[in-house]
Amino acid sequence: MSARIDAFVVAVPGLEPLVLGEVQKLGVRPARPVRGGVECTVTWPQLWAINLRSRSATRVVVRVARFKADGFHSFQKGLAAIPWSEWLAPNAGVQVSVTSDKESKLYHTGAVEERAMETLARPLGEQVVLIRILHDIVTISLDASGAPLHHRGWRGPAGKAPLRESLGAALVTASEWDAKTPLVDPFCGSGTIAIEAALIARRMAPGRNRSFAFQQWPTFEDDAWARVLRGADGDVVEKCPPIIASDRDAGAIAATIENAARAGVGDNIETAVRAVSDLVLPPRAGWIVCNPPYGQRVGGDDIRNLYDRFGAVLREKAVGWNVAVLGSSDTPVARLHLPLRPALSTTNGGIEVVLHTGPVPPAP
Repeated sequence: MSARIDAFVVAVPGLEPLVLGEVQKLGVRPARPVRGGVECTVTWPQLWAINLRSRSATRVVVRVARFKADGFHSFQKGLAAIPWSEWLAPNAGVQVSVTSDKESKLYHTGAVEERAMETLARPLGEQVVLIRILHDIVTISLDASGAPLHHRGWRGPAGKAPLRESLGAALVTASEWDAKTPLVDPFCGSGTIAIEAALIARRMAPGRNRSFAFQQWPTFEDDAWARVLRGADGDVVEKCPPIIASDRDAGAIAATIENAARAGVGDNIETAVRAVSDLVLPPRAGWIVCNPPYGQRVGGDDIRNLYDRFGAVLREKAVGWNVAVLGSSDTPVARLHLPLRPALSTTNGGIEVVLHTGPVPPAP
């Protein structure tokens, strides 16, 4: 278990600093953020812990080999030289994912995939072998996660445009919520932000209710994994500040209740079917973190009207609160008439989005 492995923690562009913080919190050194993720060197227990505990990462891959290949012969020779028995169980099936640049001689990804499957001589299966070719340099990696890490295992019913769990957690983190004062989401949809906030406040590992690809590797040890799980479980606290999720759609609230229960935080989230105009806040100031609609029209209303109403409600009822609002380039965030600044830029469902944060000041 003393071996150290080169790993790459994949992140949606924009979330790299948050993922770096998560990795460093687990004692991983060195770790370096690059576009699309964090490069790091880890022990096996650290690799498992990142998968278990990371709230914002997409997946974790392990670098297995790197070699030069300017043709199929050298490619297959390099691939065959890898000690696959150290990485994969004897009967493990694989699937190959190939990316290549046009400057490489092996630029036809379909042909590379075919030769790779031929060389590996394994049945088609779930273990993903990642092959990246850049300027004739081949990097071979294994996906240690399996399903993407935002698949926490609690997602059931989803709203019309569900927020990825990893992005929901990233919004809460980037809002700089202190996990001690109330958090309110008045556009909760299926509850992602509220649920991820409760998991953060209670220090619950987001991957506790799912399995990972590395559990099928020859290097996996049940006893060592049990210690990682005990460490995560030992961090959990029962105390949770008020977290309120509301939405004008009764179906969304029903989904939130069901999802929160499945995530183990059903008792930590208060829900209400409520339009944003009827916003109710706890007496103690805290954070409003939300993902309002982006479209030009919402339920027959012009989105500008929605933001006008939302801004008026915040200025009337939320003085002293902090606000974090996710919006696209078309979202009229300025109509809130609040001193907000961009705190995070990323994508959501292929749309470029920005998290705008700031306080709600008293009326001048």
